[in-house]
Amino acid sequence: MIYELNHVGGRVRDLEASLAFYGGLGAKVVDRLFMAGPRVHRVHIQLATGLVELLHHEEPDAQASYGLNHIGFMTDDLDGDYARLTALGYAEISSPRVAGSGQGRLAFLSDPNGVRVELLQRSEEFRVPPITAGPVQAFTHVAVAAPDLDAAAEFYGTHLGMEHVGENTFRLGADTLELASPPAASIAHLAFATTTPGPDTQDPDGNSIRFVPA
Repeated sequence: MIYELNHVGGRVRDLEASLAFYGGLGAKVVDRLFMAGPRVHRVHIQLATGLVELLHHEEPDAQASYGLNHIGFMTDDLDGDYARLTALGYAEISSPRVAGSGQGRLAFLSDPNGVRVELLQRSEEFRVPPITAGPVQAFTHVAVAAPDLDAAAEFYGTHLGMEHVGENTFRLGADTLELASPPAASIAHLAFATTTPGPDTQDPDGNSIRFVPA
């Protein structure tokens, strides 16, 4: 069973620049490791309840794209959920395998609008109690591309078991997902409630960050 919206993640050009940007919003590092095989630094940061996974590859790649590119969900039955969703016609990206970190297993598939969805099964828990020491008081939502709103609502609400909590918004665990149409990217934006909301901005990799009053 899929039981938690766990994180949003992607590849970053400059890990320290990303950490500095999110640290300015009050983010704390809750997990950090180096995967020697692919030479990738993986860092999970948390703002309020929201986890963001930053992946930094030491080897330069001129063809690589940077920025947030997937959302991750926790499951207690990776093989069963992956088989169920792909049998329903959702596109396979990578079948269940041991994670590069060695922490549990994972798989990737595509939602009906082409957003990369990661399914994770592991015993490690990176999330800590809500972090609200900085200006961010709440992780409002992650918005994903959904030009076909009905198909996306069926995928997230029916097949992933998220609770429909508002117009085009769904919750599973502590955090919320919003369906956005038409967005500029598969991960359209992250939204945070802050004590001192300012103008919307972008992080160092061009991901859209929105602020609303806490």
